[in-house]
Amino acid sequence: LIDGMLDVVRRHRPLHLSIVGGEPLVRFRELEVLVPKLTAMGVHVQVVTSAVRPIPDSWADLRNLQVVVSIDGLQPEHDVRRAPATYERILKHIKGQHITVHCTITRQQSREGYLSEFTRFWAPLPDVKRIWFSLYTPQKGEQSPEMLRLEDRQRVVAEMTALFKQEP
Repeated sequence: LIDGMLDVVRRHRPLHLSIVGGEPLVRFRELEVLVPKLTAMGVHVQVVTSAVRPIPDSWADLRNLQVVVSIDGLQPEHDVRRAPATYERILKHIKGQHITVHCTITRQQSREGYLSEFTRFWAPLPDVKRIWFSLYTPQKGEQSPEMLRLEDRQRVVAEMTALFKQEP
């Protein structure tokens, strides 16, 4: 796996490589070898994880590495949805890292003040470098309770804009 991946990178010379899908840290043995080799080749590597497993300590100082932790809202909602990748586990596994927190906003998280509460929890943590928000975007024809209505999107964008002034 490692040799095959390195061969593809040498052949195609990407500037950026994202490792996502399922839970990448399930293959932690391979990633502990692969990620430092890729970053040493000058490739910007992004690993998107739920932090259900520890993030290798050796990654904290790698240039060209961005670890993104997917968090589905505040602790009550997240812990139900993402167990066993609970807040407790995430906080333990990000110690000493420089992570990006990523939250996809669904209708359940669109109430006024929700993003501010979320940001007040994560922004002061020394292991958090930045916070990203995405808006849940349904597939064409999809109807689900997670979909944001127009007024939800407008409220969320207004709150994000105000938050950026407080927590750039």
